Amino acid sequence: MLHRAERADGPLRARPTRRALIWASVALLVAACSDQMFADLGGRSSNWIGEVATTATTTTTTPPSPVRPTESLVWVNDEFGAPPEGAEVAEVLAEAFGRAEDNNSRFLQASRAEIATAVPEVQFPSVVPAAVSHITSQLVIEIRELSLSSDPTVAFGFWSVEPYTRSRSVGQEAVLNLSRDPEGVEVAAQGEPEDVCLRIASPDTLCGVEPIGGTQVWRLEDAEGLAHVWYIDPFRYEFDGFDDQAEELIHEVIASFRPLSEMLPAGG
Repeated sequence: MLHRAERADGPLRARPTRRALIWASVALLVAACSDQMFADLGGRSSNWIGEVATTATTTTTTPPSPVRPTESLVWVNDEFGAPPEGAEVAEVLAEAFGRAEDNNSRFLQASRAEIATAVPEVQFPSVVPAAVSHITSQLVIEIRELSLSSDPTVAFGFWSVEPYTRSRSVGQEAVLNLSRDPEGVEVAAQGEPEDVCLRIASPDTLCGVEPIGGTQVWRLEDAEGLAHVWYIDPFRYEFDGFDDQAEELIHEVIASFRPLSEMLPAGG
């Protein structure tokens, strides 16, 4: 009985051992497959991230210039062309007066070439605020006399629209007047800055002097706005306007003055 029992007990003990081996084999197989699976998954994951990576792009915007060259402006009176070579001042004035619509006006519309012929010392800025698009230009005569006035002698208007299509208060940005003033030129060169203030400023006007582009410029400020005055023989320059512009920009314009004769249109 004991021997049979041992024989009977033999198979009962063998089954768990085989099951353990089977489960161990399965576990090893699964482990092997799992290692390969996760190893491959890691590779696929890494490759996927690399494929969708992007680089950021940047753009640079250049701010618009606050000034523009005078050569880009529309000089509305250049349509009158240039006077004949060697023309005298009287001839230029007679031509300008003859085409004037208002014979009572002292301000005669004239082209750049006509002004440079009649008044060759005139200077004008080579750059202006970007808002300016048009320029008007006049020779100024004495009342009932066909000769150049002393105060002013030449006048320019700076416009942001086609001149006279809107009111001056809206479309005209600034005015530049040149007046023949030899005494003022001498005082500015040899006198004290306060002496010039006494000549050009009213008692309720703030007046001071500042160097701009190598030129002594008098700054006048009152309830009506801001003006700048300076002297270049034989004229007194009065620059009035651009009240909505930064003062540094006005200084840049003043520093750019050069002879108008160097700024004539082609063929002028």
